[in-house]
Amino acid sequence: MSKTVRIAGVQGFYGDSPMGAIMVAAHKAADYLMHDALAELTLSILQKDKLKDPSLGYARDIEFHAAKLYPITLANGIKVVTDSGGLNPHSAAQKVKAILAKQGITDVKIAAIDGDDMFDRLDELKASDLPFKNMDSGQDYRAVDLKPTHANVYVGAQKVKEALDQGAQIILAGRVADPCLALGILAHEYGWKLEGEDLEQADLDKMANGIMIGHILECGGQASGGNAYSEWNNRDYKFSNLGYPIAHVEADGSATITKLADSGGKVSRNTVREQLVYEIHDPSSYITPDVTVDLTNIIVEEIGKDQVRVSGAKGKARPEMLKLCIGQMEGFLTEQLFFFSYPYAYDKAKAFIEAAQEIWAGLPFQAEEVRINYLGINGIHDKAAPELPKEYLDNLNEIGVRLAIRHNDRKVGKLMIQSIICLGLNGPPGIAASINWGKAGSIRLGMFPTLIPRSLVEVKVTMY
Repeated sequence: MSKTVRIAGVQGFYGDSPMGAIMVAAHKAADYLMHDALAELTLSILQKDKLKDPSLGYARDIEFHAAKLYPITLANGIKVVTDSGGLNPHSAAQKVKAILAKQGITDVKIAAIDGDDMFDRLDELKASDLPFKNMDSGQDYRAVDLKPTHANVYVGAQKVKEALDQGAQIILAGRVADPCLALGILAHEYGWKLEGEDLEQADLDKMANGIMIGHILECGGQASGGNAYSEWNNRDYKFSNLGYPIAHVEADGSATITKLADSGGKVSRNTVREQLVYEIHDPSSYITPDVTVDLTNIIVEEIGKDQVRVSGAKGKARPEMLKLCIGQMEGFLTEQLFFFSYPYAYDKAKAFIEAAQEIWAGLPFQAEEVRINYLGINGIHDKAAPELPKEYLDNLNEIGVRLAIRHNDRKVGKLMIQSIICLGLNGPPGIAASINWGKAGSIRLGMFPTLIPRSLVEVKVTMY
């Protein structure tokens, strides 16, 4: 029987439930657990942690994983590959090592992968002759007058492969691009070539299929029935004990996606296809650090209950530049929720907003932007939501109003909310509000995406 490598995608974000991973590990249902904990917002959160305590900067749910999950994976011969190292992979590795040691587990090889963090090199990059343009707006970063919070390059799978080649049982990486975690595993297991001038089309196709598998797994339960519109109208499964997706991958990169039989959720052609188009701007050229992937002619075939066969991705040359995401401070956001009851709920809400705007017009300062949403009408889609008939609005049982105030001075939002507190008694009847009246605003974080030559990035593996 030909070799098959089993990779389970058991985490889709920082703070995701560990129960799916524990279920897979306890059942010995995978050879590898792949955890994807990072996003642009997550990196900003981790930077705030690191500024408070230089030993932090990693996804702190690894502390629970080290206490409860990793002992199971180590006992069952399962390896863990995760980007939970965040902005501080070395500290993460040391923390995991210490937690395991307290449980008597000392014979473990942990790898930290870093080199993606460019925060301390921003001045150097600004002083260079690089174009350093925003990928969306074309703005030159040298013209930006905002405080950076972090700067991380999306790097590829090579160092994941090398860490596993060195015997790593747990890998704690920085900003390895999400699907490249799986590609690194497969390159190690099957000896795939990931770089070099002598790469052939067959090598590129294997890499492309590895990226496809990684993309299916990277959001955890999204591939096995979670957050799935495609199965909503005929849903016949539970969300409460969702089984995370497991890929049984063969040497050519083709795979069968499944899950634990006694878990909730569902793996279907629909759930897999829905995840495959998630965050894919151009299916014919899905750009990753290792390979550009063409997904337009893949085969997605349901071959049994909770079993979907995927194959046929094609690879093209990798990009010469790597994406650098620079987080930056863009002021503050103050939010407040109000609720109005029947009768005349919508009219009350409009009268309240009219009074608030008149009060704000008399203040000696103004916000950068004020956004008003009526919850249940345009709370999610804002101006894109269709207008509802007056008869419907007049008969609403209740309505919520969200005020969001964007400002550059932390005091502005607080004072604007405090200025309308009087409307609790002076305004329309039947009002209720959330209890954070007048609190200072939260930090508003933005993103500056740009490109830099891969020659400027040196990724390293350190064993602990």
